[in-house]
Amino acid sequence: MAKSDLLRLQDVRDAYRLIGECRDLGSDPALWCPRMLEGLCGLLGAPVATGGEGQWPRPRRAVVVISAFEVGLDSHARELYRAYHRELGPAGDPVFRALQHVPDRLVTYTRRQLVSNTAWYGSVCWNDYYRPAHIDHQLTSVHQTSDDGAISAIVLVRASGERDFSPRERQLLNFFHGELGPLIGRSLVSVLEPSPERLSLRLRQTLGCLLEGDSEKQVAARLNLSHATTHQYVTALYRRFRVQSRAQLLAHVMRRMGQGLWRRLAPG
Repeated sequence: MAKSDLLRLQDVRDAYRLIGECRDLGSDPALWCPRMLEGLCGLLGAPVATGGEGQWPRPRRAVVVISAFEVGLDSHARELYRAYHRELGPAGDPVFRALQHVPDRLVTYTRRQLVSNTAWYGSVCWNDYYRPAHIDHQLTSVHQTSDDGAISAIVLVRASGERDFSPRERQLLNFFHGELGPLIGRSLVSVLEPSPERLSLRLRQTLGCLLEGDSEKQVAARLNLSHATTHQYVTALYRRFRVQSRAQLLAHVMRRMGQGLWRRLAPG
C-alpha cells in the first residue's frame, strides 16, 4: 500500500471531532445523522452523502430501510432519491445486493469493488436514479450495530466525471464508522429504539406515573389496578427498554426523551 493511501493523524483527529459533534446531538437521530453526513462530506471531499438505519440479517433477508437522510442533493436529485426508496430501494440496488453476502459486521467498499462497470451501467439503479441525478462514484459503508441485524448505512457519492474514492478515503470512512457504530443505541439514539409514545395506553400511563416519582403501590392506586397487574406492567417496561431496574428505566427514558416527556405521558 502506498504511503499516500494510509490514514493520517489529522484524519483520525477529524474523525473523532465529528463523532464528538454527533454525540452532542445524540438524543435525536434527525439531528445527529444529518450532522454526521455533512461532516463526512467535508472529511472526504464528497458533495453528497446519504445514510440511515435499517434491519438487515445478512445473508438471509434483504435490507429493510427504517430511516433515510441525505445532504447535498439539489431539488431534482432529492426527488430522484425519494423515488429510489419508494420504487427500488437498497434491496434492488446492485451495490447492496453484492454486500448481502459479505459476512463482516463492518464493510466499506467502492462501487467498483462490488459491481462491474457492465453490470452497474446496465442496471435500473444507474439508469433510472443515478444517471439522471448526475451521480456516479459511490463509497458505501454498512455497520451491523446489533446481533439481531440492526444496521447503520453511510453512502458517499461523487458526480459523473469526478474521480473515484481513493483507498485512503475508504479507510477513513471505515475507521469513522467502526468508531461511531458501537455508539448507536447508546450515546447516539437509534431510530430502532422503542419510543414511549408508541406504548400501549396502560404502559404509557404506568411510565408516566413512574416518571412523576410514584412507587408501584402508588401507581396501582392511581390507575385503579391490582398490585400484581401493576408489577406486570413495570416488568413489561423493563423488557421493552432493555433495562434491569426502575432507576435504569427512568435514567434511560429521561436521557433519551427529555425531561418534559412526563408531561405528555402522565395520566390526567
